[in-house]
Amino acid sequence: MHLWYAYMTPRTIVPVIFGLLLTVVAVEHIFTMTILHGKSMPFSTMLLSTSGNGSDLHCPSVRLSARVLPQIALASYPGSGNTWVRHLLQQMTGIATGSVYTDEDLRLHGFPGESLSNGSVVAVKTHQLYDETFYDRTILIIRNPYETFLSLFKYIKANHTGAPIIDKYITEWGSFTANEIGHYGQFYTSWMKHLDVLPIFYDALKQNLTQELHRIKVFLGQSGIKGNVRCALANADGNHLRKHSAMPLDFFYSKEKRLAINLLINQTRKMFKDRFRNVSESMGTWML
Repeated sequence: MHLWYAYMTPRTIVPVIFGLLLTVVAVEHIFTMTILHGKSMPFSTMLLSTSGNGSDLHCPSVRLSARVLPQIALASYPGSGNTWVRHLLQQMTGIATGSVYTDEDLRLHGFPGESLSNGSVVAVKTHQLYDETFYDRTILIIRNPYETFLSLFKYIKANHTGAPIIDKYITEWGSFTANEIGHYGQFYTSWMKHLDVLPIFYDALKQNLTQELHRIKVFLGQSGIKGNVRCALANADGNHLRKHSAMPLDFFYSKEKRLAINLLINQTRKMFKDRFRNVSESMGTWML
């Protein structure tokens, strides 16, 4: 049998071998950078992720939509996991999420649609009260207010993934929570006015991510937006999950604050049960 290298001279073999070595090094570098930085690869060098059943999973890099999409709000009270859900939406659809805000850190680290709120993005992050003139549909994230206030305080004092120093809790935490209780109720009361809302509970995402992603996929599909749940599951955490406190929640809340927040939870639970009768999330377990 004649082999191709049998016809090559030492002068021609060396460049070929050198070229193969460069290719191996380049591929290894791409894989390493992708793992270290958690960034989507360009479509031309897309990785093949393998699902649990052994089939190949092709997930494109995040991009703006080539067609005009409906205005879908990704609404939540600050500290409820909006950034995480944005990441999941992008992984699932391959389309960038937008925002009514401008956060350069997010723009540079996985959210190319940051500050966009037009039809080029799959959903628009907002913490604002409901504006009936702007959004066609809404994905509404709800989280236990005890966890929400703590997460928001950490963000304000230490940005996306840090933790504030203990002095901040001593001097500012009490007045901060007192202020947020009223705003939390006002926010969700406002968004109950929207006629097309998909409620997504943060707890449910943590406990059964696959099921909740399928609910979101069906909701988006009604607007002609395709999604692959397995692409979201392949990189479910993203890069902006905030570290949880080692202290129990009741450590941060006085008896007086707990009474006020428990009342808030009861009011919010009644509001959601009246509007969404098929919502199974038990807000009663949130109370301290």
